[in-house]
Amino acid sequence: MTRLILGFLFFCSVVLNAAATEAPQTSVSAHDTQALSLTGRIHLNINTNQYQASRAFYRELGFARAIGPFPETNTLEMAHSMGMEKPYRMYAEIIYLGEAAIDPMRLHEPTGRMIDLIQWYEPVNTAPAYAKLNALGFVKVVLGTDDLPADLERLADAGFEPLGPPANAASGERFAVVRDPSGTFVELRQNRTRGHALTNGSYVTHIDHLHINVSDLERSLPFYERLGFEATPAVSRASSMEEARARGFDSPFSLREAMLRHAADGSRLMLSQWTAPFDPTPPHPLPINHAGIQRVNYASSDIEGDVAKLAAAGVPFVSPIVRCCDGDRSTMGIAVFEDPDGIFLQLLGTVEPLISD
Repeated sequence: MTRLILGFLFFCSVVLNAAATEAPQTSVSAHDTQALSLTGRIHLNINTNQYQASRAFYRELGFARAIGPFPETNTLEMAHSMGMEKPYRMYAEIIYLGEAAIDPMRLHEPTGRMIDLIQWYEPVNTAPAYAKLNALGFVKVVLGTDDLPADLERLADAGFEPLGPPANAASGERFAVVRDPSGTFVELRQNRTRGHALTNGSYVTHIDHLHINVSDLERSLPFYERLGFEATPAVSRASSMEEARARGFDSPFSLREAMLRHAADGSRLMLSQWTAPFDPTPPHPLPINHAGIQRVNYASSDIEGDVAKLAAAGVPFVSPIVRCCDGDRSTMGIAVFEDPDGIFLQLLGTVEPLISD
């Protein structure tokens, strides 16, 4: 167990140190001339109330390997960083796409394949995940597949049917949307160029992008540009009836959206502002133990500097930088902050330990 945790912290250190020397420092926004030191996405967090069933679901999608499990509890400061008043209890593993073991010496290269899968025991939250795809927040993860029909057939055999018949996305690719055992939306999208991927029987090749619904696209775009994302021009569009059914709606919808790509690692976010039907319900609040995607972790080669720049720009933080995950001996620190809608993101970077062995 200790070796697994130390190994994970070591490869995080490799990511950060390699990125600090290799990632270009580019201007990220006309609205903020102080570029941050974010070097890319480490993982997205998916919370579940049915860990074993969720783990089996993601194995069906090729997330065959895991790092962990991690200690079920931690310091009070770590609990505060998740918006919790008392130390927590949980079961957590980092699961990742592919059969091959992660090579710590190559983690500075984009992998796009890790999920922090957690079941929280204390405090427990039994509320369901977002009910519809127009909810504000991290609403779904999109996975690219070399064989959409084959993966859908395998999921159906395991008891997971799509929301509706497969359809064509606005970008042209064929897709379908399923829900994991705790209700998290997962979209499978046919790759434009087919390869020969086959992991644990799945043809899923990569995490294509994460999808965030926001209440004001013009307000959110500068925020994410400050984090190092480059946006394509926003477009307004109305869905076809076919697309609406595939996304679980009984009539066409309309929205404005923009695809964002991170300058350092190429990871992507889709920002959408729904116009009809619009759901004004705020995203899941603290604590960060709600079923679904509630937090995404980004690497920083200068976490103290990045936190200072974001705080100076008025970005709210859940807590100060907290040592993770070995108390005062930790050489990693995390800081959770909020976007303009109260959606949670996390920075991870190296810090000086308070106690050395």
